[in-house]
Amino acid sequence: MENSYFLKQMAGLWDVSIYVYNIKEKMKKDLRKEDAVRRFSEKEAEQIASQFCLEQNDYPIIFDLEKELLMAAIWDENHPDEWILAGPVLTANMKEELFRSICKKHQAIEKLGFQIQVCNRDKFLSGVLLLFWMVTGRELTRTKLWEKNKERSEKIQKILPRVARDIFYRQEYYGPHNPYEQEARELESIRSGDIYALERSLEEKYEGEIGILAKDPLRHHKNVAIGNITLASRAAIEGGVGVEQSFSMADSFIQQVEEMDSVSEVELFKHEIKRAYVQAVKEEQKSAKGERKNPLVAGVKDYIFSHLHSTIQIADIAEHLHVNADYLSHLFRTQEHVTIKRYILQEKIKRSQNLLRYSDYRVQEIGFYLGFSSQSHFTKTFREIVGMNPNEYRKQFGNREKWTTI
Repeated sequence: MENSYFLKQMAGLWDVSIYVYNIKEKMKKDLRKEDAVRRFSEKEAEQIASQFCLEQNDYPIIFDLEKELLMAAIWDENHPDEWILAGPVLTANMKEELFRSICKKHQAIEKLGFQIQVCNRDKFLSGVLLLFWMVTGRELTRTKLWEKNKERSEKIQKILPRVARDIFYRQEYYGPHNPYEQEARELESIRSGDIYALERSLEEKYEGEIGILAKDPLRHHKNVAIGNITLASRAAIEGGVGVEQSFSMADSFIQQVEEMDSVSEVELFKHEIKRAYVQAVKEEQKSAKGERKNPLVAGVKDYIFSHLHSTIQIADIAEHLHVNADYLSHLFRTQEHVTIKRYILQEKIKRSQNLLRYSDYRVQEIGFYLGFSSQSHFTKTFREIVGMNPNEYRKQFGNREKWTTI
């Protein structure tokens, strides 16, 4: 194996086990360990063959051993009897008991010397593609990697036939779907920040119903809610809400939906998230005052939203956006009628209000997390913008509402 030095270093940097497996000699070498060579019996070699269908393909094979448990195999055409094996890895964070359960379920793999590790999915796939390039000299994109591997998935092969059957079944046994026009009116009300139009849309009566998105009723309603959140988040962005803010709200909303255990609660929540997005658009419109915004202004707001927990310098924002700092400051002040420094303070205080309402963090911790130089600086700024100190605000408004909007 001419690339053994690279593979050893790659294994150390990647923190994923890399093996060279010779199918003819029934031998496996662990590149993360010196002299870690293991020879297999005939029975063990058969077990490997049953676990991993090693084929002489011109692309990396991705073995989906279980939900979030992946392994990869790359055939070395210069050594026809050898494959580079990477993994297996769990690609999602999970509780220790679930991790142990998966390891126990797949202990046959570990008995063969393949240790289950944890690695982010994107990082794992990038490593696989880099290994493939080193071994074969060929470049492959992630999209092409999945397209190649779709031939190995029976479910992927059945997508279009299944769609045809499902359409026929619905036309035979169900009525029409909910009208697109009603959905469009709903999204337009969010896009325009019109709470009254949203309420009218939510009260509309129409023929048809939402399709069945899961066999389990609760899962079905959760899936519908997630679709609603996704569409609403895009409509809010079109209405002027920052991309980072809108997506962060969506992340929180979806997590909250997943934690619910009743259909009624999910249905109520669907309406709440739409109102929250309308409110976010309305707040953005207050500063816009009907003016057409320069895209750089949105870029400034996205940067600030993503860095509220640190000290933010105008020079850093300008460098991130590849523009002159003085020009950016003038543009922002002209269009937002507030300086960037003042806007940063306002956004930090807005985030602190949210934390005071909905979290158990102490006032001192909140000021520290948001990058204020001292508690007195935080308290002074909070009082100046809100009209009361943080403790008074928490006492008056803390834990009054169930769902957050930031």
